[in-house]
Amino acid sequence: MSRYLIACDAGGTMTDVIIVDENGHSVIGKAATTPHDESIGYMESLEEALRYMGLDPDRDMAQVCGSAETAIYTGTSMLNSLINLSGLRTGLLVTRGFEDMIVQGRGSQSFIGYQWSEITHMQYRKHREPLIPRHLTRGATERMDLFGDPAIPLYEHEVEAAVRDLVQKEKIESLAIVFLYSFANPAHEQRAAEIAKSVCQELGVDVPVTLSSDVAPTVREISRANATAIQAYASVPARVQLQRIEDALVKSGFEHSLNTVLCYGGVTNIRYPRLFETVMSGPVGGIMGAQHLSGTLREENIVCSDVGGTSFDAGAITGGNLPINREPPFQQMFVNVPMLDIQSIGAGTGTYIRLDPETGRIKLGPDSAGGTPGPVFQESGNEIPTVNDCNLMLGLLNEDYYLGGRVHVNKQKSIDVFTEKIAAPLGLDPYAAAEQCLELVNITMREHLVRSLMVGHDLRDYVLLGYGGGGPLHLLGYAADDPWKAVCTVPHAGAFSAWGGACMDYAHRRHRSLTKMIGREDSPENRQSAEAISEIWDSLETELVEELRAEGFDAGQISVHPIAYIRHYGQLEDVEVEAPTTRLDTARDVGRLLDLFDRTFRQMFTLAAQPTDPQYQVTEVGVIAQVDTVKPILARQILQDESPPPQSRKGIRPVFQKGRWQDAELFEMSELQPGNRLDGVAVIEAPNTTLFIPEDWKLRIDEHAIFWLERKA
Repeated sequence: MSRYLIACDAGGTMTDVIIVDENGHSVIGKAATTPHDESIGYMESLEEALRYMGLDPDRDMAQVCGSAETAIYTGTSMLNSLINLSGLRTGLLVTRGFEDMIVQGRGSQSFIGYQWSEITHMQYRKHREPLIPRHLTRGATERMDLFGDPAIPLYEHEVEAAVRDLVQKEKIESLAIVFLYSFANPAHEQRAAEIAKSVCQELGVDVPVTLSSDVAPTVREISRANATAIQAYASVPARVQLQRIEDALVKSGFEHSLNTVLCYGGVTNIRYPRLFETVMSGPVGGIMGAQHLSGTLREENIVCSDVGGTSFDAGAITGGNLPINREPPFQQMFVNVPMLDIQSIGAGTGTYIRLDPETGRIKLGPDSAGGTPGPVFQESGNEIPTVNDCNLMLGLLNEDYYLGGRVHVNKQKSIDVFTEKIAAPLGLDPYAAAEQCLELVNITMREHLVRSLMVGHDLRDYVLLGYGGGGPLHLLGYAADDPWKAVCTVPHAGAFSAWGGACMDYAHRRHRSLTKMIGREDSPENRQSAEAISEIWDSLETELVEELRAEGFDAGQISVHPIAYIRHYGQLEDVEVEAPTTRLDTARDVGRLLDLFDRTFRQMFTLAAQPTDPQYQVTEVGVIAQVDTVKPILARQILQDESPPPQSRKGIRPVFQKGRWQDAELFEMSELQPGNRLDGVAVIEAPNTTLFIPEDWKLRIDEHAIFWLERKA
């Protein structure tokens, strides 16, 4: 009996489940995401994957689930609580005088994700509705200074009165405590928590208390407050969703706990207390999958581009280093949650297409039809054209093979609605207008890559990897004429983020802020800085190892990786460096750490940025504790003939490109073999994705079944 790994990526539109066996073979299932109960979409997608294995879900589900060693979830369980404002009624206790901390936020939060034309017009710039409204916020007198010394003692009677008022009068279900400089000394927060729990016990209520010094003991108080609010507000509802999925799997024969993915690229149990670290787990799988794939590609610089139904997510791996953002923008908030630096825009296959009522110009999104109601052609209630309606109209999608033929498609409905609402008002042929809409969305994606993500980098050093359900379909549209080193995709692109979830180690990560100057010479000042860094590493290591051991791992399975964030003094950008030793006991240890920083800095930035007489500043340190996991493999296969096999050919279909209809050869993706080559115009179809190759591109499939796309000479 085979052993299996089950991984899921629940996006805003579709839920993908991939089943990988011990030999690295995989199948993919897709179903509409069901935000009200994500276990429904999860199990429907899992059942679809079983059918592609040639199995009967009713008969064989228990066998596959019983043989699964791991089941992993990435997706929107916590995100939905934040979007729908359906979390716990949460109270906030802050340092007196800072009661407007959450409501006021930061000015730059008001235009996160906006285009420049919107940023420059104040009427577009609005703060999001706060997770914790002002009337649920109370202040208590106290103050720590920046060195962690008490400047004003905690007024305990004010804490008691504030908590009693929030519980009795406001009926809060959760409490967040955020005091200034608690990252330097958490004593006041910890004492306030003791008082709050005592009051709740006296009143006979169970109100969980969340401390910012536990959630994010780092600088930037607004971002720390946002992270704490997310944990207090949304973790309980999110855990309910995760528990439903685990219950459904256990009912089907699964014998282990469900795992979920952390924002910084790691897997943990759904009972992990710091669940806010999963808040953006969905896009993480793609970048982690790309890093796992990088060894096969023999490439250290990879741009990851994920086209989903709702968004276009992009991130860059440089020099083999994962991009970590310690203060990422999220839902119009900045949060102190270490997160893979994934930059997203509202552009996907479900993006709505409208005419701007003021200018009459075509306007894309940024909102989307999602999985429900979906594009017009699904006839599920949506009457606004989407990008995928254009793909269908132009012949790029197969109306008889959408999601493997499981979903009924009415192509004429797309044509009629698009003509009425877009083409006719513009006085254009509907097919020419649809092609312009696709060109517009491809340009939007291309600009996001070149003008935003890759500013300061040379595209000639990077491989562009496209994935997601719509990735292969749009890949060559947004790759365009830009000088990428290479362009590629994979046959499991439709569930690549789910596959990437299976490529991660079981890992926990913890950060703490400090500010220390450090140098190579053996001086008292440098020894003091090195000792302060080492002490924090020791503390974080103890904390993380205890967590993992509590989750059932032996100490011998756990590897510890100290990290430091270092910058040249006077510069704004610091760089994550994994330390070569677990302590900085000697000047030689410090020198090796700074050598690694210099090497990484040169890989990431121009040489002109390197000072001639560098001084080094450590701004933050952290520790990663991980347990290695079994990962899927991309087996090397024997190269076959360049000509695709007869069973892969599906005929001819006209596609509308460059203002005219052209005949495209059709191929079944699963029947193509390593070694095959073919020229555009071609459409390669799979139940979960479609790869379109225009007339000026060609395809080569290598020994690992990776699809390399090149311009014709």
